Amino acid sequence: SMKTIGISEETHKELITLKLEENNKNADEIIKKLILEYRKIQFMKASLLFNQKLKEKNIPLKKLLKKSKAIRGEIADELFPD
Repeated sequence: SMKTIGISEETHKELITLKLEENNKNADEIIKKLILEYRKIQFMKASLLFNQKLKEKNIPLKKLLKKSKAIRGEIADELFPD
C-alpha cells in the first residue's frame, strides 16, 4: 500500500532533480537508494568507531577474533554437549 509523507518544497525539488539525474521511474526508487546509502554510512561510522576503540585499548583485531572464536567454541560446547 502507498503512504503519503510531507516534505518541504525545497526537498521535493531536490528529490525530483535526483530522480531525473538518476533516470529513475519514481521518487520511491530514489528514496530506497537514499535509505540504503544512509545505512551504509551508518555502518561505516560504526566500523570506524569500533576500530578506533580497539586502537585506544591497544587490542589487535586478530587477538579479538581469536578470543571471540574461543568464546563461541565454549558457548557451542555448552549448547551442544556431546
